Amino acid sequence: MICYNIDRLDKVFDCNCCNEERLDREAEQYKSMYFTKDSLKEAKKAAASLCSLVEKVVQKDLDNGFAVIRPPGHHAEPGLAGGYCVINNVAVAAAYARAKLGVEKILIVDWDVHHGNGTQSIFLKDPSVLYFSAHRWHGGNFFPFLSNGGPTSIGMGEGEGYNMNVGWTAKGMGDDEYLAVWERLLMPIAKEFNPDLILVSAGFDAADGDLGECHITPECYGRLTRSIMSLDTPIVCALEGGYVRSILGKCVCSVVSALLDRTSAKEGQLEDDEDRRERGDIDVLDTISSTAAKNIRATIAAHKAHWSCL
Repeated sequence: MICYNIDRLDKVFDCNCCNEERLDREAEQYKSMYFTKDSLKEAKKAAASLCSLVEKVVQKDLDNGFAVIRPPGHHAEPGLAGGYCVINNVAVAAAYARAKLGVEKILIVDWDVHHGNGTQSIFLKDPSVLYFSAHRWHGGNFFPFLSNGGPTSIGMGEGEGYNMNVGWTAKGMGDDEYLAVWERLLMPIAKEFNPDLILVSAGFDAADGDLGECHITPECYGRLTRSIMSLDTPIVCALEGGYVRSILGKCVCSVVSALLDRTSAKEGQLEDDEDRRERGDIDVLDTISSTAAKNIRATIAAHKAHWSCL
């Protein structure tokens, strides 16, 4: 189940008995939730519009896409709302792509500053969906305040190895740290996984000047996008967090510009470890914050047994 009980929601938001007091009582059961009478309607529209965009991209009517939708979705777990999320938009789109559009393997990249606990929970046992997230974690002491956002949460059963978390244990991560994650971890594994579709939970609250106390620049978000484009796989981004509108606009613009640029894929290719070794260059992890390097190495160690590229 990829959103919390729709039947329950329909009853709560029934126009004949929906009132502010009832909505407040419902919202109080979850972390960081607030409902208005239109919340369910807007959540359904957001998920449906993302599915429509994914369909157009998969059917090659569009090269790539960016869904500017709210409410966000990546905190919505099976049977549980949270973090402003009612329906898990990206999870719904992934399920739709597999069930209705014939897509076999999907990579979900989540660069929101918060862990997408809902998306992780939904696909934890599913080897056809590789979930990758880089986020502030602090051992579970950062929202959503769960211990399972760290490097050792690697999936379960057949899905073991297909759930990857780079959980930062300090604030202040910026361009260099995220580019290092892409170079050392995401891109090698993405190439080995070889997805048919890439969905990005594109939250921008790790942007410099937003509320996440990190320092990713709009230009870096463009570089991260171009790097993913080098896989030559259709990409659809869906807006998640991002709370300072002036900054959010610049970040979205940078990503959309990359998606529109047909030369982006070639420009976005990052060096791999072999290239660096041949030139005698130092390890990229030795050039960034020592805390960040430790966090990245912990994720590599947790997944080494599952991916030959590591």
